[in-house]
Order: sequence, then structure tokens, then C-alpha cells
Amino acid sequence: MIYLLSAEGRRALRSVASQRVLYAFDFDGTLAPLSPNRHGVKIPRSVSEWLKELAKRAPCAIVSGRSVADLTPRVAGTVPYLIGNHGIEGPAADAQLARTAERICAEWKGHMTTQLAEAFRTLSIDVEDKRYSLTLHFRDAAEPAKVQLAILGLVQQLTPAPRIITGKWSVNLLPPGHATKGSATLALTKQLKRDGLFFVGDDETDESVFSLKTGIIMGVRVGRAAESHAKFYVKHQSEVEEVLRFLVHRMDRTPEAAEEDDRKPNAPREAANDL
Repeated sequence: MIYLLSAEGRRALRSVASQRVLYAFDFDGTLAPLSPNRHGVKIPRSVSEWLKELAKRAPCAIVSGRSVADLTPRVAGTVPYLIGNHGIEGPAADAQLARTAERICAEWKGHMTTQLAEAFRTLSIDVEDKRYSLTLHFRDAAEPAKVQLAILGLVQQLTPAPRIITGKWSVNLLPPGHATKGSATLALTKQLKRDGLFFVGDDETDESVFSLKTGIIMGVRVGRAAESHAKFYVKHQSEVEEVLRFLVHRMDRTPEAAEEDDRKPNAPREAANDL
């Protein structure tokens, strides 16, 4: 993987900024820092301000495992496009598929509150109902690896068998055959008639975007991971703000002015960092 804020990474990012791209970002762990309290997660003000500036210059989307209803107040209009529930919700979503997903999730939850209730209590599993998908949280587990393994065994009892995406201290259950973050984001890219997709994400739930065979111009993972399909990475979530700032500044400059700035040895510190 290539560090995005290295000289090589910045050259690649300059190229992206000159193209007709949809800029898409995961929410938790990417735009917003991870938190033990998932209800209190929000985008830092400085990140939100730079994201808003980017959205004035190019189409931007947030792609999350959270529901759109959950995302909307947290985003507060910063970007125009929201994709939720790992791709089941979004501007290009299929309404019939969403209704089917809602029915299946209700059946799964019923099974969890009856046949699986005692096992879930013993493991201290918190079931988050996102209407079109379910997330089983176990952040407080003393031995998270063992709890995750137990969950993967228990959910085999569900019918139809769920599509499983593991996350940080969670297991996501999606109805089979439904959209992914990757397919939903690519569909939005095409709907907006953009030439490609730029995407930043931070964990396994984002790999369906990174692994797209076509359409993705740059995939960036928060935290280096050898097994990821993303070609680029940033070291930690706080560097996402610098990426946003870089993109905004590049879009506001002509190629000639940018080249001239690149040659200035005594440029101010902030300008040097942005280039």
C-alpha cells in the first residue's frame, strides 16, 4: 500500500482532483472518530467544514452501515448524498428490495428475542435494529474474538441465511442478495455521470468498494492493512481532514499555479503541507 500523504501519494491525489469524480466517505472511523458510545459519534467541526467545501466543488457522498435516518442529523446537510445500511438505502436504491429486507430483518429479530435470547444475554450482545439490516455489538466483551466466533455460530440458525460482514466489535447481518456499499456507490457514480469514484473507508465493511473491478479511481483505507484491496492508506482518522483540505486547495488552483507553488522552496508551512 502507498501512504497517501507521501510524495507519491500526493501526486496521485493531484491527478484525482483534476478528474470528474464522485468523492465518497465512510462515516465511523473515517469522517468521525470511533467511539465506545455509538450514539454520540459525530464529525469533528473542522472535518465537517472541509467536507462542506469539497461538496461545493464536486459531488460528495457518505456511505455507511448506519441507517440514513441515523446519518441525516449527524451529517446535517454537509453532503447531498447518503447511502446507508451497507448499500440497501440510497439515491439509487431499489424500493422493493428494501421492503423485502425490512421483512427479513423483522423475522430475524423475532428469532433473536425468543430462541436466541438467553445466548445473547449471556454474551452481552446488543442488537441494533437498522430496519433493513441488523448489527450485533459486543464492544464491552472481555474476550471479543470468542464472542464474535460464538455470534457467527448462533446466526447460522437464522432463515434465510444472512450475508455477514464483520466490523470492529460488531457483526453485521444483511439479507441475502441485496446491495453492497460497492454496488450502491458505483450506481450513484453512474447516476451522477461521473468518470470514476474516490473512496475512503476504514474496515472490512468497506472492502466491497475497494474491490470494485471497474469505476474506482482511488481507494484509501484508514490504517494500513496488507489484506485490503485499497491501494492507498492514511495512518489514522485524523489525517482525513488533511486529505479533504488538499483536495479543496487543488481544485481551487490552475495547473500552472499549482506547479509554480510546488517549485517554491520557502512556501508557508500550511501551503507546503497542502501541496
